Amino acid sequence: MQLPIRYVYLLVFLMLVGCSTTEPQESTLRDLDVQSSDKDVAPVFVKAKTEADIKQAYNDYLASASSAEKGRRMAMSRLAELEIAELNKLDESTVNNQIDIEQSKTYRASIQRTIDLLSASLAEYPEAKDNDRILYQLAQNYEKLNFQEKSLDTLTQLTMRFPQSIYYAESQFRLAENAFISGDYLTAESAYSEVIFSSNGNEFYERSLVKRGWSRYKQNLFTEAIEDYVEAIKYRKFSAYHSLTGNDKSDFDEYFRALSLAVINTHDIDDLKNYFSDPTQSEYLYYSYKFISLIYVAQQRYADATSTLDKFISSNPDSENLPEAYLDQITIFKSADLNKQFETAMENFYTRFNAKSNYWKGKKNTQAYNMIKKSMRDNILLVADAQQQAYRTTHDSKYFTAANEWYRRYLNQYESYARTDKVYTAYAELLAIKNMNTEALTYFEKAAYDGNIVLDKEAAYATIELTDKLYKAQPENSHWLDLHLTYALRSVQLYQKEPRYQQVSLHAVELAYNNQRYADAIRFSNSIAGVTENATRNESNYIKGLSYLKTNNATEAETIFSYLLTTAKNTNDKNRFSNSLALAIYQQGKADLMNNKVDSAITHYARVAKQAGSSDIAPDSLYEAISLAVKHERWNQAVANIELFQRQFPKHKFYQDATRQLSSAYIKLGKDDRAAIVFEEISAKDSDENIKMSALWQAAALYEIKNNVPDAIRAYTRYVDTYKTPYAQYIEAMNKLSALYLKQNQTEKSNFWQQQIIASDSQALQNNKTDRTNYIAASSALALANIQKNKFDNKRLVEPLAQSLRDKKKFMQDAISLFGQASSYNIAEVTTEATYSIANIYQVFAKSLLDSERPKNLAGDELEQYNILIEDQAFPFEEKAIEFYEINMARTADGIQSPWIKKSHTELQALFPSRYGRQGKFSIFRSTVN
Repeated sequence: MQLPIRYVYLLVFLMLVGCSTTEPQESTLRDLDVQSSDKDVAPVFVKAKTEADIKQAYNDYLASASSAEKGRRMAMSRLAELEIAELNKLDESTVNNQIDIEQSKTYRASIQRTIDLLSASLAEYPEAKDNDRILYQLAQNYEKLNFQEKSLDTLTQLTMRFPQSIYYAESQFRLAENAFISGDYLTAESAYSEVIFSSNGNEFYERSLVKRGWSRYKQNLFTEAIEDYVEAIKYRKFSAYHSLTGNDKSDFDEYFRALSLAVINTHDIDDLKNYFSDPTQSEYLYYSYKFISLIYVAQQRYADATSTLDKFISSNPDSENLPEAYLDQITIFKSADLNKQFETAMENFYTRFNAKSNYWKGKKNTQAYNMIKKSMRDNILLVADAQQQAYRTTHDSKYFTAANEWYRRYLNQYESYARTDKVYTAYAELLAIKNMNTEALTYFEKAAYDGNIVLDKEAAYATIELTDKLYKAQPENSHWLDLHLTYALRSVQLYQKEPRYQQVSLHAVELAYNNQRYADAIRFSNSIAGVTENATRNESNYIKGLSYLKTNNATEAETIFSYLLTTAKNTNDKNRFSNSLALAIYQQGKADLMNNKVDSAITHYARVAKQAGSSDIAPDSLYEAISLAVKHERWNQAVANIELFQRQFPKHKFYQDATRQLSSAYIKLGKDDRAAIVFEEISAKDSDENIKMSALWQAAALYEIKNNVPDAIRAYTRYVDTYKTPYAQYIEAMNKLSALYLKQNQTEKSNFWQQQIIASDSQALQNNKTDRTNYIAASSALALANIQKNKFDNKRLVEPLAQSLRDKKKFMQDAISLFGQASSYNIAEVTTEATYSIANIYQVFAKSLLDSERPKNLAGDELEQYNILIEDQAFPFEEKAIEFYEINMARTADGIQSPWIKKSHTELQALFPSRYGRQGKFSIFRSTVN
């Protein structure tokens, strides 16, 4: 039969491939790319471009080639290898989670094709030498499709037919694993044994030892299991446990755990020494005991755990792992919360194995030394902390003593780690609980600072608290205050946003201020963050403002207090901020005054009332501004400030005095009308009656000066109504009223007050009278007399004569009485006028009689008789007139000279010319007067 040309090429290719090796290439489950051929196959050359072309070529060849052709089996193998290669690629995709549904279908199809090819090969060539490889690959592919039974059957065939196969050990191992999982431990033991006997130390040997040990363990063959575990451990040759990582460490833990379980079940732990008798295996012996103790710990059999370690310690006194065994016991006590045993064990452990003990002579470069030193350090801290907590709870001094001793031990050997382990802080806290504050501070400082650098925030805070406590206990020791402020400043600069450090700052501000450390107070206040609550920030700023006052920086203080006053929410804050603001402004005024800046000082003193009117010193400060302005005759400033004082402080004790000064200032400024108003206000409100009286008088006088007659009358009237004494002033006021009303042509009111003057004077005691009151009273009487005289003068005697005569005589008598009263005061000018007026009245009355209207029914003798009668009636009055004129003339002898005396003389010359018509006589009187 003639073959197609492409099959010829394929046969040539297979022959060439087959000639390339003389022995089958060994293969494993991890290395499936195996090729083989028969030497007697004719060479076939196949040219293919892709793997798909090659596979297709093989499939085409197999479809037409008979089983007798030796190239057919080679083609099957090669095609299976190509499928397996494709499966491997898909396996990698599956591992990387990149396979999709279509790939999964392709994957399973490829496996099935491989199984078909391998099965066909076995069926067609059952006696082929390398069928062990085919069986191995077939089992592997069955497993991929989860055909476990078929896979196991195939492996079983392999082990039975090819006991010398390179796949034998692995196949037995897989069969053993399946049996173990299935709980068939006897079959598993047997299969593992086959692996052990046949592997010659291959990769399955060690694992088979361990698994056979487990198989035996499951059959309660504990001694045999121990032998397997020990053999596996020795075979593995583990490095030092502390150097192990990854799988090595995991395997170590697994092997020794398995060994420990088996030993526990034999109840003969002492036999371990027989298994690891070689000195190089001493570490294995220690870890056997250790893992046994760990199992007991997991079962909470703590006594058994520590007893196991005791056995190791007592039976291996020279073991390099002895310190670790002691440490293991400590760890067990610690984990079991067996505190008393833990503390006892730690005492023994420290005594024997501390870093400076004799045990470590010549051993300090060992890993054990470093490990024990580290563990010792950790456990010392645990013991110290436990003792410290007990002391904190009970305050029993024995716990303090113990904790103190452990901390001292730590610092003796591990002080370089003290900051890292926070021992300085812990020890300081212990000392602080004991009230050993000075010693505690030392260790808090070590924990907290490296020079000026803060290393530990909490320890730093503790130094702040402790220095404050020490300062309170010893306020005379400024060293504590210095430290407190120093430490506080370091921390608040770093943690100013934390509320507790804001309180630290505030407290430091208060301390600094109270101790006159004003610069420090300002510095701390500035450190308080803007994010702090208003109350804290305001309190800090308040003290800063006070510090500025103490350092004579009143301007800065004013700025602070002004702001605080705008933020004040409660009455207390408003009061103290207002008082402080007032003081800051007042200090500026005081400083200016010392520098002779009077105007600026006045302004500052006044600003206190304007900007801090509710402050305690506001009225006093404003009064100082007033006094200063008056003293230096700054009248405009004085007036402005007094008026401000009146508005803001109407009930203040200086109110009246300020008001008094206001009137003076107005007068100085020529503002009499304003001054009068002020005086009148004083008269109404001042508490001093004398001042009120004087003010009212001054008000009236100023109104009078300014020709403000109505207000002057009102003021004088008030005065008269209010003040009857002193008498002179009282009379003067009524005299003023009389004059002012007369000025307004209100004669009746003027006369009224003149009458009041006369009435009052008539009742006054003589010793209250003065020349001035006499003059006023005399003048008033004279004025009223003149009024009556005018009435008298104007009254004509007409018919009916009796009536008119009666009226005229009434006027005459009233006038003479008043003139007489005026004359009684012996005031020359009044007396001479009054005397003249009396004489004139008599003279006029006499003449009026003579000139009176005659009755119309008289004539002739009756009329003559009537005229004679009238002359007789008039004559006495004329004589009386001469008498009073002469009385007036006689006053010249007393040195009195008056126009009224001259007028009297003139009238006498007319009335009595024979006597007074001679010049000489008059000249004599004149000479006398002169």
